[in-house]
Amino acid sequence: RAPHLAELVRDYMFDRYAKAAYTSGYKVITTVRSHLQDAATEAIRNGLSDYDRRHGYRGPEASNPAAPDATAEDWAMALRDFHQVGGFYPALIIALEALKVVAYTKEFGTITIPWDGMKWARKHLSQDALGRAPKTTTDIVSEGDVVRIRWYQPEPTEGDPGEGDAVTAGFWRLEQIPKIEGALVSLDPRDGSVQALVGGLDYYRSKFNRVTQALRQPGSNFKPFIYSSALQKGFTAASFINDAPIVFDAPRLESAWRPENYSGKYFGPTRLREALTKSRNLVSIRLLRAIGVEYALKHIRRFGFDTSRIPADLSMALGSGELTPMEIVTGYAVLANGGYKIDPYFVQSIETGAGEVIYEADPATVCEVCENVALDDDGEPIDIAALLNMDRLPPSNPASRVLDAENAWIMNSMLLDVIKRGTGRRARALGRTDLAGKTGTTNDQKDAWFSGFNGRVVTTVWVGFDRVAPLGKRETGARAALPAWIDYMRVALDRIPETRMIQPAGLITVRIDPDTGLLAGADHPNAIFESFRPGYLPPRGDSLGPGNSSDKRDIIPEQLF
Repeated sequence: RAPHLAELVRDYMFDRYAKAAYTSGYKVITTVRSHLQDAATEAIRNGLSDYDRRHGYRGPEASNPAAPDATAEDWAMALRDFHQVGGFYPALIIALEALKVVAYTKEFGTITIPWDGMKWARKHLSQDALGRAPKTTTDIVSEGDVVRIRWYQPEPTEGDPGEGDAVTAGFWRLEQIPKIEGALVSLDPRDGSVQALVGGLDYYRSKFNRVTQALRQPGSNFKPFIYSSALQKGFTAASFINDAPIVFDAPRLESAWRPENYSGKYFGPTRLREALTKSRNLVSIRLLRAIGVEYALKHIRRFGFDTSRIPADLSMALGSGELTPMEIVTGYAVLANGGYKIDPYFVQSIETGAGEVIYEADPATVCEVCENVALDDDGEPIDIAALLNMDRLPPSNPASRVLDAENAWIMNSMLLDVIKRGTGRRARALGRTDLAGKTGTTNDQKDAWFSGFNGRVVTTVWVGFDRVAPLGKRETGARAALPAWIDYMRVALDRIPETRMIQPAGLITVRIDPDTGLLAGADHPNAIFESFRPGYLPPRGDSLGPGNSSDKRDIIPEQLF
């Protein structure tokens, strides 16, 4: 089930072979893995269904007069104009009991919807308001209603000790076709091969591919690239920036710009690692102001972003540009693979009708040992070590390094903390310690994102309305997008061992005072470890611990307040 990908392939083949693409019997093998594509499709469908049910039941799609002597032929006739959409099947309600209903479907015949599959259906009043909880089936549906259903299989529940997981019976659930849309794209960060691509709920409802065509604001999903710029400029993960209200007079706006944190709270001077972990907006804005917009834009181009669609002002810190999910996942791939630029591709090979291979992909591929091959003027290895490294060179087309290894490693460690104890902590449900990522939510919750990775898989999920509109209160990236990412990654990471980025030799890890960011003495009771690039170690502070350490204002550049 990969129609959005199939359309990309068709377009690719037409560009390459023109009309011969339709008549020459070519066979195209893509990079997509079937089981991952299925997992991605189900993850998006489940995520959009969960969102839609949280916002209430909008009622049946149609209602027919109940006929006591109706036959199966009559029921089929009532459904003749209704078809499956994105796994949501049409059903005709034919009988009601207090806590279950009987329905007829074209695909499965007569089925039963139990109360557990209906009790969610509080009436939709508005995006943020629901009616009373239903008490009986008549509060929800009537005979003759045309509704939607999906099969629901609950997660296994823990059984008695020694019995493992107890199987929980599945059941049909009342549904409705979501108005919300979503997209998921997953790459191998080592070479950019597309592992799965879902451009929307149902291609036959909308052929618009939201992975490659939807220009949306990434919100906080963009912050890692601002932080990477700051590291390159000389900031560290232990640098302090003030998280406090700020007002800007912007000539292009009708009124002053007063950015806020999502929570509406402010926490004062904050270490950059903590600020990214908790996604503090005011810190990101002040950080961008400190490094300079032009410097940040120049650095951001390293990740492959088209900066013409990114505003050259401080709103960039909050992800106010317009980018596609494919662009976002490509940028995150640089952070996942240690700093190398890869280009997404989805065609692995092309064969003629006779089976002759006429094209095979040769993507730029990450090759860390390539940097260690020293050659002389004749292009020969200069010593035995270089010769051994040359023998281990796998790719014919090594990817270019666009980000320092030290920068990539520190960013990786900060994004690990986002999942370990920050806005992405729901991903801990996967039971892995090698996952890094970042949530993203725009103003008024109009776009929800989650991008995350380990060294083998990088995946971006977006959720939003095609016609930009608020998703509703509390519909953040962590709530609206992250669950689909988790569902997909559970399959994508199955049987893949944990992979942690190797710390570059040049980095220095020391103990610091978390309240000041300064080097801590051996007797500091609350010291934590932090890593720094050579030349950026903080000075030594008071080792006596909280209450006796230096005032934070003494170590924060004045212009950052």
